[in-house]
Amino acid sequence: MRAREVSARSFFLDDGEQLGTCYSLRMVRASQRSGHAVFAVVFFAFAIAVCVLVTLAPGSIPYRVTKVIPLLMLCAARLRDRKGRFELLVGFGFLASLVGDAVIDGIFIGGLVAFLVAHLFYLGAMGLPERSMGTAFAKLPALVFGGVIWWILVGSGRAPEPLRGPITAYAIVISTMLGRSIGRAFVGPKDLASRIFFLGAVLFVLSDTLIGVNRWVYPIHFGRVWILATYYTGQFLIFWGTSMAPSIEPVAGDDVVPNATSS
Repeated sequence: MRAREVSARSFFLDDGEQLGTCYSLRMVRASQRSGHAVFAVVFFAFAIAVCVLVTLAPGSIPYRVTKVIPLLMLCAARLRDRKGRFELLVGFGFLASLVGDAVIDGIFIGGLVAFLVAHLFYLGAMGLPERSMGTAFAKLPALVFGGVIWWILVGSGRAPEPLRGPITAYAIVISTMLGRSIGRAFVGPKDLASRIFFLGAVLFVLSDTLIGVNRWVYPIHFGRVWILATYYTGQFLIFWGTSMAPSIEPVAGDDVVPNATSS
């Protein structure tokens, strides 16, 4: 009889502990969601401020200072919350982008090199693809796109001659990075994180393309605003795509929460 009472007491104690653990995990999840939302709001508030300043006060000190804050946020959060090689290399990519943001208005070739390094870090983070027909075909749209952009800027002679070599190298790197992100999104692993990363890569490449078109092909109305808007959104999606792995074990009946940042 006493053994049954002990067993029953142990059963209810274990059940209570489990309920307490589930409650604690859900509270952590709620706190993480709140932190992620605040981080995103602050990030895009600064991004919008940059877009306004580039229209009203381009080249001003407030513009130059505000311009680097969004990537500073991504870089700090990604390197702080890194869980492995993938997050570390993406964090270094954000760092290289931060340098590009700081110098490109004054030294264009310096910014170009910095962003090229950023794309190389993103490419390195994604790693080598498996050898298959699927991954080979996934690269084709990116390579075609890169070839078209190269012809518009370099092959047609629109870009300045001293920049044609660096632009050619840049076109090769961004096409390769975009092709690898397509492979991850639609061949393997084909998960939500890879597809969000892919969307970020598309917007980053689109931003780079708009820079070249706006400078040497056709001046786009509010061109710098479009360049910055696609750039910051793309970088945030790349950040989000590296933050999708859960930081804690999932609770039955609850959604997995991205481990972006707790700030």
